Amino acid sequence: MQIVLIIVGVLIGIVLLIVIFGFTKPRKSYMFREVEINTTPEKVFEYANNLQKFVENWSPWTEKDPDMETTYNDIVEGVGSTYDWKGHPKKVGFGTMKIIKSEPFTKVESLLNFGGRGDANVIVHIAQKSEGIVSVKWDFSSDSGNNPVSRIFGSMMDKFLGPDFELGLKKLKETCEG
Repeated sequence: MQIVLIIVGVLIGIVLLIVIFGFTKPRKSYMFREVEINTTPEKVFEYANNLQKFVENWSPWTEKDPDMETTYNDIVEGVGSTYDWKGHPKKVGFGTMKIIKSEPFTKVESLLNFGGRGDANVIVHIAQKSEGIVSVKWDFSSDSGNNPVSRIFGSMMDKFLGPDFELGLKKLKETCEG
């Protein structure tokens, strides 16, 4: 009986430590990656404002799970354009991406829903840097609320998503420059 009480006490202690540690982490997560592309803002916007072109040409997650199922709504591009994905749970999971704001040749903002596991915003910022050079910044933000475990994972977002964003921007650069 005494061993059971010790085990229960240790487990309660671990849970309390996770909760306390989680609440020391920020509620909101933010990360971004940038790239310069030898192209025009119009060309980048064409691939950022069309979710089918995103999925087929520069989404890093398509490469991670080429067997994932994707479906699109009837709106081809711009505000209201939506795609749903369903893939391997350990590779890409499932969810929905919807364009919620589209400013021609400068910005495309999308809402991501990870199938009940939370929401996030992603924004592709497009800026003419100089003649023939476009700066593209792709950012991600989410709000973990009061969930301490989500806050811990949110604090590691740069480590989790950074490499994917780098790959996606590399593919966008190759697509636009090719």
